[in-house]
Amino acid sequence: MLNNGSNDLGLAVVGCDFRVASSHWRSLMVLDDSQATKLAADLKRNQAADGFVDLNTCNRNEWIVSGPDPRWAAELLKSRMLQRVGEKAQQHIEPYVYLGEAAARHIFRVAIGQESLVTGERQIAGQLYRALEVSRQRGTSSRIINGLGSIAGRLVRIALRRGCIESAAVGVHSLALAYLNKNLEDKPTRVAVIGLGRIGRRVLGVLEDARQLEPIALNRTLTPDNQDRVRPLTALEEVLDQVDAAIICTGARDKIITSSQLKPRSATRPLLLIDIGIPEQVERVGLPANVSLAGLDQLVEFHQANQVNQASNKNQARELVDRAVFEFKAFCNEQAYSGILDAIQKNHRQLVGEEIPHLIARRLDYLPDEARDRLESDLKNIVLEYTSEVFRSIKETAVREAQEASGPVRESQCQDESSK
Repeated sequence: MLNNGSNDLGLAVVGCDFRVASSHWRSLMVLDDSQATKLAADLKRNQAADGFVDLNTCNRNEWIVSGPDPRWAAELLKSRMLQRVGEKAQQHIEPYVYLGEAAARHIFRVAIGQESLVTGERQIAGQLYRALEVSRQRGTSSRIINGLGSIAGRLVRIALRRGCIESAAVGVHSLALAYLNKNLEDKPTRVAVIGLGRIGRRVLGVLEDARQLEPIALNRTLTPDNQDRVRPLTALEEVLDQVDAAIICTGARDKIITSSQLKPRSATRPLLLIDIGIPEQVERVGLPANVSLAGLDQLVEFHQANQVNQASNKNQARELVDRAVFEFKAFCNEQAYSGILDAIQKNHRQLVGEEIPHLIARRLDYLPDEARDRLESDLKNIVLEYTSEVFRSIKETAVREAQEASGPVRESQCQDESSK
């Protein structure tokens, strides 16, 4: 599925979300650090892309690239993504591809939860920010991707104030809890929360406030702050034998729960496992009788049947995304002048820092110190005003070109509101 946009933005997105592929196949698309770094290096060596980000969440697995030929980079990434899922899945899965403006619009919609299973979820903004930060730390980011991230950050802050993003209580964790409540009888219930990352902590917080629910937290790492109330993962088998349900939300690459860890349950003591991890955290075959499993695919079906926590404000969200796309176009247009801007900055530093002081000292040494200092300051200010005017003209040209490509727009709401 190809979604074309203005190709001159040098951006592409390739991916699969909950609408395109099951959680099982999406689990195979998750890259570890070494794989992501190697893929980015391959793209750069082939001159296909200069920036790479991998975004992995409960809802989606997407690869974001920047470069002079985003269409070619996208085709390479789509082929690599299909290779990872294998031939068996390729006949059922077609990763979507967004190019140029369509890619930017998609990322901005993702950032404010408009492409999430639970519309308007808040967690995705933090997950996108962390993916961008990891890319910078790996050295696989680029100027275009950094600009995309900055504009997305402003967009998220405004969307939060406008109510386009729901509270932190809304997301895949709230969906898992709704599924838990619907499938458990109204009686005291012990629930294990396995994994205390951002989602796990939110799950635990809600469970601790719920009546008739007794949470037991397990985590791979114990700290002085939580070791009195959190059990280690080494106690997993023992805990699973004691609880009525478990919500699994670690970020482990391998399965946390296998069928061999689960003891047979009596007919009166069923066990419900809710797996909201990517990659999948629970083995899907050989589970004992009376042990039921719900993964992300089952939560998708549950959500579609019940429309849990559906957000509104779609028109406002569309307006804010339009504004962000316009800003990104203006930013990309500025980058076309980056060589000129860099040369101007270099010359400015040389004039102000070296040539003007040397000229004053060499040719006007007969003047009093105060007069030479004043003249040097005046000359530096003249150069500064000239440089600022050139920069302003280039920025205005970039904005005008973005306006011509997008049509009339209002004054920059994103810039104005982000400073409030």
